Amino acid sequence: MTTDTWQHTKIVCTLGPATDRPGVLEGMIRGGMDVARINLSHGTQDDHARRIQAVRVVSRTLARPVSILADLPGPKFRLGELPGGALQLQDGARVCLAGAADAADCLPLDERMLLDALRTGQSVYLADGAVELLVKAAVPGRVECEVRAGGTVRSGSGVNVPELILSALIPTERDRLGLAFAASQAIDWIGVSFVQDADDLARVRAALAGAYQPLLMAKIEKRRALDTLDAIIESADAIMVARGDLGVETNLAEIPLVQKRIIAAANARGRPVVTATQMLESMVEHERPTRAEVTDIANAVLDGTDAVMLSAESAIGRNPVATVNMLRRVITATNAEYAASMAQARLRARGAVPVDEAIGFSACQLAEKIDARAIVVHGQSLSQIAAIARFRPRAPIVALTDSAGVHRSLTLVSGVSPLHVPALADAHTRIGRAQDWLYAHTPARPGEPVVVLSAFAGAGDTVDTLQVVRLSG
Repeated sequence: MTTDTWQHTKIVCTLGPATDRPGVLEGMIRGGMDVARINLSHGTQDDHARRIQAVRVVSRTLARPVSILADLPGPKFRLGELPGGALQLQDGARVCLAGAADAADCLPLDERMLLDALRTGQSVYLADGAVELLVKAAVPGRVECEVRAGGTVRSGSGVNVPELILSALIPTERDRLGLAFAASQAIDWIGVSFVQDADDLARVRAALAGAYQPLLMAKIEKRRALDTLDAIIESADAIMVARGDLGVETNLAEIPLVQKRIIAAANARGRPVVTATQMLESMVEHERPTRAEVTDIANAVLDGTDAVMLSAESAIGRNPVATVNMLRRVITATNAEYAASMAQARLRARGAVPVDEAIGFSACQLAEKIDARAIVVHGQSLSQIAAIARFRPRAPIVALTDSAGVHRSLTLVSGVSPLHVPALADAHTRIGRAQDWLYAHTPARPGEPVVVLSAFAGAGDTVDTLQVVRLSG
C-alpha cells in the first residue's frame, strides 16, 4: 500500500505538542490523516492558530485535502486545586464538595450551578469514573458525600453526574470564545461537546455570527443524549461516539453496544460518524499497540464508522507518525477482507428507499453488479454525498466539487475521495479529473466501467441522472 492509496475509513488526529516536531505533520498526512482536530479545552488560541496554519501549508504542498475540526470545551465540570495536587479517597470515607472559597475541608468545585443542582442519592464520578461518590446531603453551596469507590483524585479531575440534566448550558461563555476563534480561522467542523438534545445544536448555530456557518459534529457523551439520539442526529451534520465521558455517564459494560447503536443510527440517516477515545492508547508510550486495541479498531470499522480518531496518541504521544501508520494498517486489512461482503450485505438488506435517495442507492447497486471502478458525482454539499456514502458501496465515491469548504469537509466521509474542480468545468473535464485520480490511486485500467451521477439544472441538492461510462486510455 502506498500512502496515496484510497481507503474507505478515514482518520482523525488530534494536534498537540507532539505534532509540532519537524516533519511530524507531513508524516501524518502522508500516512493517512484526513481530519486534523484541535481541542479548545487545552492550549492557547495562538498555539491552535499556528497548528492550523501548519496543517494547511503541508496539505497544500502535498495536494491532499485535510479538514479542521475544533472541539468546543462545553460544560465540563472539574475539581479545583487540591493541596499537593492530589488526594487519596478511601472507600466509606466522608467527603464534601464546595466552592473554592468554602473548601477548607472539602473538594473544591467552582461550579455553583452544579453544587446547587445535586440531590441526595445521586452519584458523582471523579477521575474519568474511577472514583464514585454518593450524595448523602446537600445544602446550597455544600454537598456531603460518601466514597463508594475510592481512588486518587487530582487537581482538575473531571466531575460527572449522569442523573443530572442541566438545561441551556450550551454554548458556554468559553464555547462562544471558541466559536469566534473558529470563525477567524475558517474552521470546517465544530465539535459540540456534551450535547444533551437538539436544542443545544440550535443554540450553537444561533451563536454563529455572519456568513461563517461551519458543519456541526455532535459529540455523544451524555446519558441524556442517548434518549434524544434521533433528534440530535437529525439536527447535526455529523456524530462522534465520544467514548471517554460516555463510559462514565453510562454503564461501562454497555459501551460496545451503545457504540453500535449510535453508528447504526447515524448510518441510517446518512450522517458521518466518528469513533473516538483510546483507539491506540498504549501507543502514547509504546511502539506497538495491544491486540485488544487492534481488534477495537477493526470492530469500529465493521460497525460502519466513517472515521476513527486519535487523541492523546497523536497530541502528546511518543511517535504520532508511527501511530497513524498503525491505524492505517488495521483499517486497510479490515477493509480488504470485509469491504466487498459488507457492501453486498448492506445493499441486499436495504428495503424501500425514499424517492430522493433512489438514484444514489441505484448507483451503488449498479456499481456492485458491474464491478465499477468508481461512482463519480458532482457534489454541491456534504449531505448530498453522505446520502450516497451511507450505502457503503465497495467502489470509491469520487466527489467533484467547486467549493473549497465542501472539498475539505468530505474528507470525513467513508469511501469518498473529494476532488476540487473549477466552477465552470464541463462534464468532459470533470470526468477527466476523476479518471486521472483513479489511474493514480487505484488499479483502474482503460475500458473499465464507472458509474456517473449528475443533476439537471435546478434539481436542487439531489442527483437525478445516472449513466455508465468507460475509462479512456
